[in-house]
Amino acid sequence: MPYLDLSHSIMHNLPVFPGEMPPSLEPDNLPEDAGYITFRLETNLHTGTHIDAPYHVLSGRKTIDTYPVDIFSGKAVVLDVRGEELIFMREEWNPLFYSYPVILFCTGHSSAWCTEKYYHDYPVFEDNIAIALKEHGVRIAGFDSPSPDKAPYTFHSIFLTGERFMIENLTNLEMLLEKKDVDLMAFPLKLQAEASLVRAVARF
Repeated sequence: MPYLDLSHSIMHNLPVFPGEMPPSLEPDNLPEDAGYITFRLETNLHTGTHIDAPYHVLSGRKTIDTYPVDIFSGKAVVLDVRGEELIFMREEWNPLFYSYPVILFCTGHSSAWCTEKYYHDYPVFEDNIAIALKEHGVRIAGFDSPSPDKAPYTFHSIFLTGERFMIENLTNLEMLLEKKDVDLMAFPLKLQAEASLVRAVARF
């Protein structure tokens, strides 16, 4: 069964969302004769491909390590919204939202990764999509962009409640548009925090 990596690599000084500090990923200063090498990572948890828990928007206080591990995988469908700057809810999405616990939106914006455009000119999703995702029981919404919304981030606040999660900065979603029986796996690190870096992978 084929697997597809949906994650960006984390590297030193990777461009990040405006206002955040870029990650530091550098080798430790060890003696030349140590016989091994170790790296040290310092990063905001919303760097690169990551998953947001409700705690991120102060909806409850459960840290991401307290959720059952099986909640971070499930049957997924990828919706094609490439070429749209403002994305509106569509009637034909309703049965998909009812049928799949994981909805992934392919905007095509991951092609701008590591450019100035990536964090400034990304497409925005209307709040009605967040409302429909929530009402239809979707557990995970994923985007190949830095965020589905801009300040004041109402999409986040609407969707991230209960046991719902949001994955941002995905990549390679266009390669899944014609695939059937897609499973998403995006397990967070076991951190007492509001979010986590993930290695998101699709199996089909």
